[in-house]
Amino acid sequence: MILETHLKLALALYASSDLEQSKKIFTEIILIDPENLDALIHLGRIAARNKSLPEACHWLSQAATLPGVDAQVHFELGCFLELQAKTKQDLELALQSYNCATELDMNHHAAFFNKANVHKRLGEIEKALHAYNAAILINAFDPYYLNNRGDLLLNLRSLPFALQDFQKAIELEPSISYFHDNRGNALKELKQYEDSALSFKRSLAIDPENAFTYNNFGSLFLDREIWDKALACFEMALRIDPAFFYAYYNKGLLYQKFNLLDQALVSYEKALLINPFSFDVSWNISIIQLLQGDLKRGLIGYEERMRLPESRVYLPKTRKTYLKQGLEFERLFVWNEHGLGNEIFFANFLRHPSLASKKIIAKFDVRLLGLLRHSFQSNTNIRFITDTEEISEDQYDAHIGMASLPRYLGVEVNQAHVWGAPYLSLPVQWHEETIKLRLAQAQAQSQSQSQGSIAEVKKLVVGISWKSVNQKTGARRSIALEQLLTVFNDLPIQLINLQYGDVSQEIQEAVANQISKPQPHILQFEEIDNFSDISGLAELVKSCDLVISVDNSTLHLASAFGKPTLALISFVPDWRWFLERIDSPWYRNTKLYRQLKSGSWSKPLELLRADLERVVSTL
Repeated sequence: MILETHLKLALALYASSDLEQSKKIFTEIILIDPENLDALIHLGRIAARNKSLPEACHWLSQAATLPGVDAQVHFELGCFLELQAKTKQDLELALQSYNCATELDMNHHAAFFNKANVHKRLGEIEKALHAYNAAILINAFDPYYLNNRGDLLLNLRSLPFALQDFQKAIELEPSISYFHDNRGNALKELKQYEDSALSFKRSLAIDPENAFTYNNFGSLFLDREIWDKALACFEMALRIDPAFFYAYYNKGLLYQKFNLLDQALVSYEKALLINPFSFDVSWNISIIQLLQGDLKRGLIGYEERMRLPESRVYLPKTRKTYLKQGLEFERLFVWNEHGLGNEIFFANFLRHPSLASKKIIAKFDVRLLGLLRHSFQSNTNIRFITDTEEISEDQYDAHIGMASLPRYLGVEVNQAHVWGAPYLSLPVQWHEETIKLRLAQAQAQSQSQSQGSIAEVKKLVVGISWKSVNQKTGARRSIALEQLLTVFNDLPIQLINLQYGDVSQEIQEAVANQISKPQPHILQFEEIDNFSDISGLAELVKSCDLVISVDNSTLHLASAFGKPTLALISFVPDWRWFLERIDSPWYRNTKLYRQLKSGSWSKPLELLRADLERVVSTL
């Protein structure tokens, strides 16, 4: 009876927010009855209200072990465990409590919501989405539930559904600034730029001192290449929050897009002071070092490329040692990565003298095997296999990704005399006679139509390739065919199509739009698939007097053969072309024509035209 009276008094004091006195009585009750559920629960709640989370977890953990405890106790315990979580194990403990809550009460939508948040933090995306769906099914009118699910869907690139959730959240609660901010991010990814900007403005109208919104607004301007407004937004974010990591990171990206690499490095270094473990920042610093020709430092960071989503798929499943600098093994497995052009580039390093005595199994795209086996036939220690072929671990002692070869071998930029020499050669040329015949027919037809014009002069045979299909960088590397063709106006040149893919319609339209008379004619060889038949494409390359290409696999193929090659390089180049220089240490017969500003090909085409005029003047 006395215990019951004490409990009623303690509960009344707690209800009146007299936490000190209620705690005193609840503690006395526990001394008498250590398993008193009400006392344990309320001691935990008092500790939480006093901001003593470890003590709160202590009391509620005891309560959670007792029979008759309800879902709410497990939910509260999960909340306190999550709030003080520092490790994955801490989060998993919180998750266990939320699971108990949802098992006891299938309608406890808050427990499902918190479960989803923890799953998301743990990277368990599918489970997070399932838990968000459960929370929203029970309570479809909580804007925070909808916003958080939208954020998850945004990360999953399920953009229309993410946008739908953000819009519903705003309809339910239009006064929350970051709901508008998230909607703006979704619209930005959907390339609905005007609506995205409007969402960011609404967010700032609610919270004018929101550094996150200024940063996201800056990212929108960055995507649209409105550089001054992007920089102003990042600066504003940093004025509000001088320790805002993402604003420094985005400033670095902006400067990097302008090739203002020293300024980019300053921003990235400041970002690293805030978040020393940022992979994105460290990766961009490594790329800048490589662009500047600092291979010694840059290739160290380049080893982290396997953390990129597009690179992880190449990593083989093996228990054998990954070959690093300083290690020596006699039997090596070199596996391919990155794509056809990169495979051609990195094949160069298989001829390094330090590999001459090794037994090497080299995995390459099946389209390259004929060329590689013929080109390296004197290197009997190398066995080339297809990228789909499986090999057992007993056939090698260590393995290495081909893009790691330059670092392992200690390659330096000043070794152009070693790496610049051609290293690919053709096996039996199946299409040689066909190509010669078609070129002769084209020359004869041109002369018969010319009636004494410049076409009677021997024509220079030029292979052209004008675009890259790389999803991330292809657009900036490519040039419109119609624009490229202007370089050849009135010059005695026979063009050959070296572009992979079905481009017949593109060629027809580009040629028709030329104002020059006669119009340029581009020979196409339907019997050669420029994408699948790389040996056939190589024959076309060899039939040319020179090749003109943007940065794609055709450029690497022509350069590796030693064919005189004129390369159109974008303002922000791949690191292997470095900066400013017009030559390449990797390909001695390749000359570089660089954009002087982003997106503009006018200057490189002007220089290219001048060089072509000098060449044809010697015919």
